[in-house]
Amino acid sequence: MMHWRATAIPAALALGCLMCADQRGPDGATADPLVARQEIDRANGDWLDAMKREDADAIAAPYDDAAVFVTATGRSVVGRLAIAALMRERFAKEGDLVTGDIVQDGLTRAGPQIYEWGHVDLRLQRSGESPTQVQGRYLTVWSQDASGRWRILRNLSLPF
Repeated sequence: MMHWRATAIPAALALGCLMCADQRGPDGATADPLVARQEIDRANGDWLDAMKREDADAIAAPYDDAAVFVTATGRSVVGRLAIAALMRERFAKEGDLVTGDIVQDGLTRAGPQIYEWGHVDLRLQRSGESPTQVQGRYLTVWSQDASGRWRILRNLSLPF
């Protein structure tokens, strides 16, 4: 389940910036900010579901072909296929997702891109072991592709 934590001023600023009517997409058209937010929220929910299923391809699906993913340890991988391979590697090492939450702390638009930040709280368990809690922060940069779909260009994971 995704939870939202908002404070009055940052949420108002983020929504105000996201709602700017003069922000243009890659084709010069004005993107619908509500549709963008819905697509990003759906992608976050899909990510958590894909983590539970250990579906690396579904996790990598919203990434751009040239996206960069930087892990909390500083390792970076480039491209959707490399991101899926990284996820498969993580599943083999870290165990199954028992429960988890994504908390979006903010979302703002600057030009054609949307910047999203927040934190995750996951509980992972390997067979026969006690669950391990994994917490971290994230910063994700989204941009519309030529078809108008919002894609992740950059994703940065940070430890708490």
